[in-house]
Amino acid sequence: MDPLDTFVRRAQAGDLEAFGQLVRATQAMARGVALSVLRDSELAKDAVQDAYLRAFRRIRDLDDPALFSGWLRRIVVTVAINLRRSRRRTFLHLDELDVPVLDETETRWSDSQRERLAAALLTLTSDERRLCDRRYHGRWSAARLATNAGIDEATMRKRLQRIRDKLRKEIEVTEQRNIRTGDVRADFPARIVELLARPRLTDLPENPVGLTLERLRSVYADHDELTLPEIVDFTEARQTIGDDALYIDASELHRVDDRRILRYDLTLPLLLTVRYEGRPLRLWASGKAYRLCQVDATHLEAFHQVEVFCLIERHELDRWNMTGRVLQSIDALLPGRAVKIVPTAYPMCSQAWDLEVEDDGQWSEVLAWGVFTDKVVRHVGGDPARHIALGVGYGLERVAMLRHGIDDIRKIDVTSAA
Repeated sequence: MDPLDTFVRRAQAGDLEAFGQLVRATQAMARGVALSVLRDSELAKDAVQDAYLRAFRRIRDLDDPALFSGWLRRIVVTVAINLRRSRRRTFLHLDELDVPVLDETETRWSDSQRERLAAALLTLTSDERRLCDRRYHGRWSAARLATNAGIDEATMRKRLQRIRDKLRKEIEVTEQRNIRTGDVRADFPARIVELLARPRLTDLPENPVGLTLERLRSVYADHDELTLPEIVDFTEARQTIGDDALYIDASELHRVDDRRILRYDLTLPLLLTVRYEGRPLRLWASGKAYRLCQVDATHLEAFHQVEVFCLIERHELDRWNMTGRVLQSIDALLPGRAVKIVPTAYPMCSQAWDLEVEDDGQWSEVLAWGVFTDKVVRHVGGDPARHIALGVGYGLERVAMLRHGIDDIRKIDVTSAA
């Protein structure tokens, strides 16, 4: 039993000393919550004092002592918001406000609450994150999630509640430490946290990006799926792969710290992850990539890619075989479109090509592929005399825009293709 439960029961019986113990155990959290709303230390003190008075008067209304911390937190939030809005004479009633953690009241969040949620999302497992994206961004019902997972709806609701509890606990820990906005994770700048926490549209099959990924799966069904890290040790990359590791301008990199960056494509983390161990490699990976840019109708800072990688005996695969697979994929993604292949150059490739698709008289690049250099083949453990390594990179948003007639890349996030 949580020690607080005993103090709650005693306080409900009128024990002032027990309530004092509750105050001492929760005051750091309460002050952190009030500060996140008011951003003023003196006002926060007033709000906390008022919140504890309200809690003392209403503590007998709390049915489950184990819920005391969350119950108190809601009171603090309500008092703080009332105090912040008091000059406008706009008040919230206690019963109207719930502490929003990935629920329908998310629009009431302050900026600092949103940043703390973003940081908390990064503590979830991949499966938990997928559930969150589908439930709260894709608006999947619990019944649909349960069917997809092969479990009953009651079990799925319990699973969602555990995830909510995990997020709430992480947020409360942050508040107890009184961490400032912008410092929600000691090792990540706030902008990096926000980008990483954005939904993975590849997990939403009704979204144009998710639907594009599903179409590609059938083309590369004989390849093994690989999960890649979103944060790359760029110092290591330059030491092992060399300067060829960077083919975009350094000003476009999202830097986590002096060594690490957010991946700007999927090629680099793939080459740092995979190793040839005597068997052919046929791999593919999907996910977000990040580049610092001016967001507009055709550019995003966080976008989705698919990377395909093969390392195999030279007599089993060549660039023409891969070109055929690329054209097959375009037929699946954008049937009937005119295409053209344009030679290009990438530092890590001895030969490379862009594929452009015609759309209303304009040509749009949607993918690139190439033959990796002997240096890259050796880096992943192959023998350039025996092996060839080829890669293909798809821009999923670009394909989705063409397939679904979307005129602004910023609309994809909220578009359904179902």
